[in-house]
Amino acid sequence: MNAPPISPARLTRESCSRRGIASVPAMGLTACLSLLLLTTLAWRNVPLTDPAVGTAGEAFDWASTDLTWWDVQRFKYHAETRLPQYRRQFQEAARIHGVPWTLLAAQAYQESRWDRHAVSQTGVRGIMMLTRNTASSLGIQNRTDPGKSIEGGARYLAGLERQISSRSGHPERIWIALAAYNVGMGHVKDAQHLARRMGKNPHSWEDIKTALPLVSQKKYYRTLRHGYARGWEPVQYVKRIRLYHALLEQYLRQI
Repeated sequence: MNAPPISPARLTRESCSRRGIASVPAMGLTACLSLLLLTTLAWRNVPLTDPAVGTAGEAFDWASTDLTWWDVQRFKYHAETRLPQYRRQFQEAARIHGVPWTLLAAQAYQESRWDRHAVSQTGVRGIMMLTRNTASSLGIQNRTDPGKSIEGGARYLAGLERQISSRSGHPERIWIALAAYNVGMGHVKDAQHLARRMGKNPHSWEDIKTALPLVSQKKYYRTLRHGYARGWEPVQYVKRIRLYHALLEQYLRQI
């Protein structure tokens, strides 16, 4: 089963406690929350960097990135409380399969919030949310084993990236591979075919992500080999992973 959600009050209380704030008798939850808000407002003005691209982005603003203030606080909380127990496994799997460990960790956060027991309504489970069929193809019997899930997810992602044409440069291939991890390579290839039909570059993630949502529309998917898919989901999936990747890199620079 999924772990119960963390309430804002509990998250704030525990964040304050870790910073020694809650030990001050005169400071209640409201004051603590105000102090955390001021800290976050200062933190948000630090420019984010997309590490895979290596260029600075705009000053962080969760309103424009679909991340709420609590999304950011929850991420920082999980980075402090959950990530340390899996960090070496992410690093080792990333080293073996040639992907940045922070990107792999960001993908896992998007998948499961680094919860080894996470289960979706469709039956995917574990830190990397592997389907039963994918896990079987990777030789994984226990999807809730964090080491096996992380290594298997990294191996699967690297295998998807190898299937992508070299005409897609870096970091385009990794974004396309992440989309395929979410929706399947067949649907990604359909989106590339659509992009080509629309006069766009089928090897550019920026163009592919404009075509992917169209595979949910009948007038398009009935002409495609792999049919219908919720094509807007992989677009959001990749966007969130890139945000979490940037947040993680920033968090690691600050600790």
